[in-house]
Amino acid sequence: MSSRPHILLVDDEPFVLESLREIVEKEGRYEIAVAENGKKALESSTREVYSVVITDLMLRDITGIDLLKSIKAQTPETQVIMVSGKGTIDYAVEAMKMGAFDFLAKPYSPPHLLQILDRARTYYDSLIENKQLRGEIRRLKKNYEIIGAHPKIRRINEIIENIAPSDSTVLIQGKSGTGKELVARAIHSGSLRAEGPFQAVNCGVFTETLIENELFGHEKGAYTGAVQKAIGRVEAAEGGTLFLDEIDTMPLTLQVKLLRVLEDRSFQRIGGTKPIYVDFRLIAATNTDLHEAVTRKLFRDDLYYRLNVISVTLPGLSERTSDIPLLANSFVERYKAGSRVTSISAAAMEMLIKYPWPGNVRELINAIEYAMVMAKGSQLMPSDLPESIQGGAQAVPSAHEGLSLKETERELIVRTLRECHGNKHLAAKMLRIPRSTLYSKIQKHGITTEERPAQAYS
Repeated sequence: MSSRPHILLVDDEPFVLESLREIVEKEGRYEIAVAENGKKALESSTREVYSVVITDLMLRDITGIDLLKSIKAQTPETQVIMVSGKGTIDYAVEAMKMGAFDFLAKPYSPPHLLQILDRARTYYDSLIENKQLRGEIRRLKKNYEIIGAHPKIRRINEIIENIAPSDSTVLIQGKSGTGKELVARAIHSGSLRAEGPFQAVNCGVFTETLIENELFGHEKGAYTGAVQKAIGRVEAAEGGTLFLDEIDTMPLTLQVKLLRVLEDRSFQRIGGTKPIYVDFRLIAATNTDLHEAVTRKLFRDDLYYRLNVISVTLPGLSERTSDIPLLANSFVERYKAGSRVTSISAAAMEMLIKYPWPGNVRELINAIEYAMVMAKGSQLMPSDLPESIQGGAQAVPSAHEGLSLKETERELIVRTLRECHGNKHLAAKMLRIPRSTLYSKIQKHGITTEERPAQAYS
């Protein structure tokens, strides 16, 4: 069986049909079938799936528009090129509105015909590839959304499936943007606590005083302004899961209180004296080397060993570039509501694969969302992608080579601020982090006014 694209040529004038066949046949790249009228074309299209159909618009037995409707109803991916004679241009335009790929006005030149045919076949191939990828995405999602076919992702899905039913504490490690909260939610959804609450707290967002209040709540009158009792996240996680992200930023004094909760399963609200017993599962996450933090006395060793019962380490996107088509297409599906975009062009996909993704999956999500807003057609093109990706597909790898996790995060923040012309609100949105987290990271990394636009400080 030939692997060449299958093309159907339709015309009820034998001389024209033979001439058309000779033009296409000379290319030697297509498997060709012919139909002498519309009825035979309909019969043929029910037996075979064609990449492209080239048909005369005004057939004697049926119109080319009727043929177009029938083919699109059976195989929407098949591209139909209309050939129109003098006086039928208006019909050809109408056919394009109904889904025809393009039309050729008679007389046409063979090179022009072949050029349109090549474009139609390329578009068909991209639609089929995206259809297959969407099927693969649905297969891989199962009951959670850890998308990927790379061995490292398959292994993580296996780990999630194995550890979810237990109540063991889990430590998730990985660079920013690798999907640590997604993994935590997948563990929760597969656990016996799935019907219970999932309480997520980003420890890096709060000051020492605020994080304590956020976690443990307070009694009425505990401090000025505490006009009524407030329940903290630990208490709210009763019967479910408590997820502490960026746990490495938790102050040492609060680490002691958390350790006590894990050991005794009880705590006291701020200003309270009565112990409150809680039943929850703890999942913690960090984008730094927590063992190194212990060595440097920045994190308590006893809490570290309590957290590190089961460890899951997520790979960066640059470690699993083979998953980029799956991920990119899943994000197109996510944001396609209200958008004309249905697929990603081969050139744009190649650019996505070559880019090093220092911001990992989060950066890819932002790039696809941006491109779908900017896109002018039904396919995402290289020009639709953010400028940082267009210029970074070749240049960025060497710039990031050998950088530490901290340095990579710093560079991503600086680059995002520059791309947003210093607008911190927009930068935080692109990075998908709270604005307060962005402020704290700017201070943490010592990002100076010389490294980003002056507007950022206005």
